[in-house]
Amino acid sequence: MRQKTSPRPTRTISKPEEIPELLSEVINTRLEEDEVICALANEQNVALIAFIAPYVGVRISPIEEARASIGLPDEFGMEALVRELEAAKIRKAYLLVNSLGGAMASSYKIARAVRIYLEEIITFVPHIAASGGTLLALTGNEIVMGPMSHITPLDVQIRYKETMVSASSFMHFFTRVSGWFEKVTPEEAPYPRRALADKLDPLIMEGWSGLTTTMSDYVEEILDLAGYEESAKIARRLVIGFPSHDYVITPEKAEDIGLNVKPLSDFQRIWDVMRYWLSKYIFEQEIMHCIRYALPKPTSQARQLSEKETNDEEKE
Repeated sequence: MRQKTSPRPTRTISKPEEIPELLSEVINTRLEEDEVICALANEQNVALIAFIAPYVGVRISPIEEARASIGLPDEFGMEALVRELEAAKIRKAYLLVNSLGGAMASSYKIARAVRIYLEEIITFVPHIAASGGTLLALTGNEIVMGPMSHITPLDVQIRYKETMVSASSFMHFFTRVSGWFEKVTPEEAPYPRRALADKLDPLIMEGWSGLTTTMSDYVEEILDLAGYEESAKIARRLVIGFPSHDYVITPEKAEDIGLNVKPLSDFQRIWDVMRYWLSKYIFEQEIMHCIRYALPKPTSQARQLSEKETNDEEKE
């Protein structure tokens, strides 16, 4: 005989309970307290965001150091930041980028999240925005650079035989090999060239081609969101148009390929504050990017609008 069970008691909640944000304990995203930086946010009425990879590594073994590289912690860190921006209803930002890059997928997701939410972004690159850092810098409607600033190509880096190589390198090599056999048969070609041509693996080449196409799509999307009309052309140049991944793209070269680069003289005081902000964290000992932000104090008009929107939401 089946035993009769009484129904489980239900719990009535008048208000949804606040869920604790445990990720905040492991990510490196903090509200900036420096008076100089906070004053600029209030003066300009914009959010100030810093995405900084310190140059000092963290010793993780007797012979190895770890340094900040764009990855999963930064994804959660920037997600938390976007939530703060949404809560404050801020849609314009000055973004300071100093990074040597990292994972392709994480760089794309971070850049896309920031660019989709914010309506206007001006990025500042006082020193280096390399690889994935370049992709984040491209979120800006304008990119402010100075004499020591540089970005880099966006060709995908992959591990091959215990080293890192550019996925676009196969395209350059294939073009070179094809030229060797334009007017001669393989039998007529010198042995060294035949031997090198035989090393080409079609499966690896196809995989690398897919990675290159993927990166081109990511870059084009970010440029589209930033308002560029020739995003496909610029993306192709950044992904396969340079001879090496470490190629230094100066402000002049960045402008030549179609990026909307502005001289620091157009933003001198803001530039000085951004360099000051960078100096606060550049020699920190961290293995994650320092993500810092300052929000402008809401004006009385903004507070009234926010209260009205809140009341309307509660009525619904």
